[in-house]
Order: sequence, then structure tokens, then C-alpha cells
Amino acid sequence: MKIYELLKENRRPHLITPSREYLFFQEHEALLTHVPELIPFINSKDDFDLICANIIQSALLNYEALTKYWTTNSGTSDELPVKALFNYNNVPIYCPLFSVSNNILIGNNLGNKLNLTHDAIDLFEIYNFSLFESQLTSLVLVGEDIHTRAYYHYDFHAIYVVNDQGRLDVKICLFDKHIKRPDFRNVLERIKPTLNEYYAGNRIGFINALVKEKLISHKLYTKYVNNLKRRKIIG
Repeated sequence: MKIYELLKENRRPHLITPSREYLFFQEHEALLTHVPELIPFINSKDDFDLICANIIQSALLNYEALTKYWTTNSGTSDELPVKALFNYNNVPIYCPLFSVSNNILIGNNLGNKLNLTHDAIDLFEIYNFSLFESQLTSLVLVGEDIHTRAYYHYDFHAIYVVNDQGRLDVKICLFDKHIKRPDFRNVLERIKPTLNEYYAGNRIGFINALVKEKLISHKLYTKYVNNLKRRKIIG
């Protein structure tokens, strides 16, 4: 078993439902039913799916506001009803469900012909890291290499390693249920040495750093190391 699976299985319960992301998701859940491809997000119990769903919901809220504005305003001089959600290569992105070029049209009040059926893109593939580093999430960038970036979420107590296609490579769940009194102080500083080992490809150094920084319990550490010994991966 990989360390990531072991940490996920021993995760503390009740991390997701009281979070800001979950409350936002519940409030705007109906938006996802408008697009068949997004319906799987409704039933997902995964925290990273919830983060992605929030991004999509914010994009859909802006799309609804823009569509209503274009329907009721025939002129082109009025100010747009929404602000840009983030910038991508210095271009304001008002609705990441559309391409950069189409967002330029929106910014110039020329997007009234756009619709989700014909013009929608894979927003995670196109905008990838820009989405996760915007105001649309509560993620904090804590590490990176050429192709991935690692983000920490304070409420979910997890590190998400996202690739340059906007997909999740690895989820590292911290502060497992076997830690009686988890210490959440200075967590970002404590994460850094673990990610240094992760990006160096040092599996043993990574697990050692996790337990040294009190990010996982000694119980899980011992269980994992004993498993490696049984498989003769370490002596």
C-alpha cells in the first residue's frame, strides 16, 4: 500500500461538511445540473472534487450574470456586471469556461454570442495552476517542480499535488486520526521539508519528514515502515 492510501484511510472525519467550500457548494449545487458533464460532481464526496466544483460554480455564476446582461442590454457601453475572476497571461478571465480569446471578447463587451454548448472548454486543462491560485479556492501554494505544483488546504488538512493539465496527481492527507492532539501551528513551514523530499523522489526521506514534523502519527509511520521491511524494500 502506498503511503498516500494509508493516510487517506486513516483521515480524520468531518473535515469537509463544515468548510467554506462545502457551504458554497450546497448553496449553488443546482448550477451543476445545467451541464450534463458536471453532474458527477454533485454526488462526489471527495474534497478535491469539491474544490474543483467550487471553481466551476463560480464560473457558472459569472456566466449566468453575463447571459442575463447580454439579453437585457443591447448597447455595448455599459460596464460588465461581473469582475474578472483572475488574470491569465495578463488577460482578465471573466468566465474560465471560455477560452482566453473569448474572454478578451467578453472584456470588450463582445461576448453575447458565446454559449456553453458550442464554446465551452476544459477549464482545468487550459487555465490549470491559475485556477487553483486564484480567489476561487482557499489553497496555498507550498511547493512546485517543472510539471506540478503542491497546494495546502487549511480546513481539509491536505496537500494536493496538481499537474500542468489541471488534474490531481497526489493527495497527501495530514494529521491522521491517531494523533490525539494535532499541532496545527506553523504548518506551512513544517510542510516544506516534506515536500523537498517528495520532489527529490526520496520515499524514505519523505515519510521520515512527515513524522518528524508531526504531520502524521508514529502509529502510521511504524505501520508503513514495517510494511516496507516485510517487502524487503528497506533493511
